[in-house]
Amino acid sequence: MNYEHFGNLLQELRIKYHMSREKLAQNICTPKQIYRIERGDSEPSIYLLHQLSIKFNLDLNEYYKMHFTSNTIAGLEGIKTINAALESGDMTLLNSLVYKYEKQEEFKKGSNLQHIYYGKALCSALLDKDYKTSLDYCFKGIQVEYPEFNISKIDKNTYSNVGIALLNCISQNYFAMNQYNNGMKVLFELLNVLETYVLTSPYPMFQASQFSKKIYQAVLCNISASLLDNGEIENALDYVEKGIQFSIKENNLRFLPDLLLMKFKIFYYKKNYEVAKEYYNRTIYLYKIINKENKISELEKSSKAEYPEIFTE
Repeated sequence: MNYEHFGNLLQELRIKYHMSREKLAQNICTPKQIYRIERGDSEPSIYLLHQLSIKFNLDLNEYYKMHFTSNTIAGLEGIKTINAALESGDMTLLNSLVYKYEKQEEFKKGSNLQHIYYGKALCSALLDKDYKTSLDYCFKGIQVEYPEFNISKIDKNTYSNVGIALLNCISQNYFAMNQYNNGMKVLFELLNVLETYVLTSPYPMFQASQFSKKIYQAVLCNISASLLDNGEIENALDYVEKGIQFSIKENNLRFLPDLLLMKFKIFYYKKNYEVAKEYYNRTIYLYKIINKENKISELEKSSKAEYPEIFTE
């Protein structure tokens, strides 16, 4: 059946399952929001789509993407090129792509608009060192899918892949602005979101994606790094070990070298130089396996200055 808007489908499902608007809205939104969506006066947020999916045991997220969003060729190609720039870490290219696509109609709402905000957030932080502006873009990006978002209740909600990436970016901006407590709060609550709603979701339609697994490793690495910077060496070791074991279990090498590098730094600060050198060598070896020659040269150059003890006989 063809639907004029998503609300038509939602109303049909609600009636099929013999649910009033009040019952459907319970614990997730107001009956008035359900009424407005059913009339076509507003569109559901990604958070609300997730919660409605759980109520019906049906993946409304994918259905919504397929039938009620504008996935034009230009939009799909734009996301593909933006993601490629993100993957390569080419911020100059990303900046030019964001400038190009933000003017296009396909990037005025939804996930596409989130990609624009995420790109702007990264470029503001990494190119301009303007962490306050970057933080603002991060908040705008998450509010596309969850308008009521604020950092006081991060782990009470679910997020899209872009939303999760934006949360990680928020934490790094707080650290760059010397707001350690806020940075750690965001990281720990993001970790809880991943462990509660993503990696061990009881709902079959929400199985963890490869992206979610990668960001989980990155979050554990970031938590460990922040704890180490704050002098909490044993706690840092616990979280980095957790990340390493997860990487091995999932057979995912993407962040394993970075996690091993963190373990090297931790043992160096513990003045256990023999073990530190072992993890340093493992890190170099893994960078070679995943063809990160640039990482090897950077590490070798910086380590001789910062960690001289591992190079003494």
